[in-house]
Amino acid sequence: MSQTRILAGKKAKLDGHIKETALSNLLTEKTGKIHSTDGGNKTKVDIFCKVLDKYYSQKSCSSKNTQVHLTSTEIWCQFFKIDGNLRIWFDQFFGLPRSGREGRFTKSQINNELNQLALDWFNDNKVSVFDVIVRHGAYKVDGQIKKGDAINQVVWYNKKDDNIEIEVSVEYLANLVKGGRWIMNETTLHFIDSNNNKMFHLQMKGSGGLSQKNSMQFHIYKVC
Repeated sequence: MSQTRILAGKKAKLDGHIKETALSNLLTEKTGKIHSTDGGNKTKVDIFCKVLDKYYSQKSCSSKNTQVHLTSTEIWCQFFKIDGNLRIWFDQFFGLPRSGREGRFTKSQINNELNQLALDWFNDNKVSVFDVIVRHGAYKVDGQIKKGDAINQVVWYNKKDDNIEIEVSVEYLANLVKGGRWIMNETTLHFIDSNNNKMFHLQMKGSGGLSQKNSMQFHIYKVC
């Protein structure tokens, strides 16, 4: 990895910590109860208040969507116990680790039956998929794939204005997911709710260092 990318990564982490601290201070002021930052890297929790039983994931307002979960196909498939033809689809659509864009197949390059198998799996498991990408994650800890600590709130915070643009409960999002569906495009999967509003998309991560290339990168869209 180049020095430029290393410095950019450090700056992004620092900016993230600054935003989390600013939001925790704002929540403390608004509620009168102390909110703290978590600081961990294998958890969905960015900010918490045990007194109020609130556990927040903070999202950026800078664009219409932002990353909500990043994981390797290995961790994903182990967590969901995926094997056989379905595992073949994951290895083809996202590519083997470190193979880059050249190592992955697009939808039209993959057998139609495998594509349908994968799409059916995402829709049959849409609630469990939501739980991993939003509610609690799935992380490799001490050689085992485990759930992380769960959140119950998602907040879109505008640091420039020191303002919470949107705050919703995880249960609100989960109910939207129950009525929605995944659809597959040439290089991505999109999740739309019952009103055809886009909630998530899933793509192969093609940027960054080799260790992250070909990972599964989920984005979440702002909700009303």
